[in-house]
Formats: sequence, C-alpha cells, structure tokens
Amino acid sequence: MGLAAAVAVGLLTAGALGGLTATVLDGDSPSLDQAVGVGDAQTEQPPIVPDDTVLPLQEAVRVARPSVVQVHAGRSQGSGVILNPGTLIVTNAHVVGTADRVTVVATDGRRISAAVVQADARQDLAILRPSQTVGPGARLAREPDGGLRLGDPVFAIGSPFGLQNSVTAGVVSAVGRANASGVPMIQTDAPINPGNSGGGLFDRRGRLVGIPTSIAAPIRGNVGIGFAVPASRVQALLDATSP
Repeated sequence: MGLAAAVAVGLLTAGALGGLTATVLDGDSPSLDQAVGVGDAQTEQPPIVPDDTVLPLQEAVRVARPSVVQVHAGRSQGSGVILNPGTLIVTNAHVVGTADRVTVVATDGRRISAAVVQADARQDLAILRPSQTVGPGARLAREPDGGLRLGDPVFAIGSPFGLQNSVTAGVVSAVGRANASGVPMIQTDAPINPGNSGGGLFDRRGRLVGIPTSIAAPIRGNVGIGFAVPASRVQALLDATSP
C-alpha cells in the first residue's frame, strides 16, 4: 500500500457526514524528513504553565511539541504522544498493527525501541512502553470531549508524510460525532494527513485533547474533516495499563 493509500473503516453513523467514508491515516513509506533534512538538533524543554492559562498559538505549540514523536512499525509510519510522567506513549492501534515492538523517534532524533503493552482496536488506541526516556509528557485534558466547544481553536502536531513536528491549526467542528464503531470523536478542520495518525490534537492551553485517527472525504487526502479520539478515552486506557 502506498503512502497516499488509506484503509476504509466504514461510514460514520446516522449519516452524520452525508455518506462520506472515514479512513484511517496510516502513512507507510520511508520518512521524507530524512531526504529534505527536516529535524531538530536537540529536545527543548517546554515551559510550565497553569492548566487554565490560554496561550498564544506559538506558546501553546512550544508547550506541546516536545511530547510528540514518530512511530515506526515495519513499513507503517505514524506519530505518538508521550504521556506524563514520560514512561508511556499513546498512538493509534492501526499504526502498530500486529507488532509487539516498534521504534519511536524523539524530537532530538534518537531512535528508541518500545514495547506495545496495550491495544484497543475499537477505539484505535495503543499504549507503548519505551526502553528509555524519550521526552517530557503531555498534559491530558480530563474532561469529556476535552472540555471543547464548537469553534474552539485546536492544533495538531505529527509527522504527515514523514515530516516530523509539523503543526496545523483549526477549530473544533463537532464533538461526540460517533464513528462506525460507535466511539464518540472530536471533529476538527485542522488539516491531518497520512502520518498524523497517533499524534496529538491540542488546545490553546497546550493540553492533549485528542489523538487524530481518521479523515472523512469523498477523495483521498485532507479536505478539512478530521477526527480524533478524545483524551478522556486515552486516560481510561492508560488506567487499564499495567504499571
């Protein structure tokens, strides 16, 4: 399957998107950043801010960015988010597939082995345990749907088409939009593409509010309709993961 290909996972329930097909975002070709020289020389430490502080976009990105990594499982390439206190990583189940171990690439370029310790195909979430410290963990929004309202600004960080640490921004288009498996999702118009899978959707406080997992489009590629699993479901899976 080429990089532009996507795996259909069925129509969203109740005709919510007028019959559009939701497809997972599984980039599966070599990373383009190796060819064009995109990357960071070192991992920056994010500033510490109170949970209720709304930040300018640039500062919110600075808070969130060090927690996002690349995930490689065979030919599949996606993204992941380090969870506080930095000993676990969340990604999509479709990114890791049937692999028991994967490789994560930190923002400083280190390649670190990680074990797949938990997976939930229905919610399309997986938990990884890296063999060493990868970086600082993201702050999770614990409210249902991340405490988001329609029109709230959000941004995504991931590795679309292998371009690590790419940032896109948009707004919340809907919350509680059920996918074909009945899982309520956050809908956003922040552009997400193959390779964004498993990365982070963040609010302007720099908190992780969701994990991008799929798009809905009549054609391949992003048309401004993307979906993320709410962070509250990440927390529930994290609570079920053995220490």
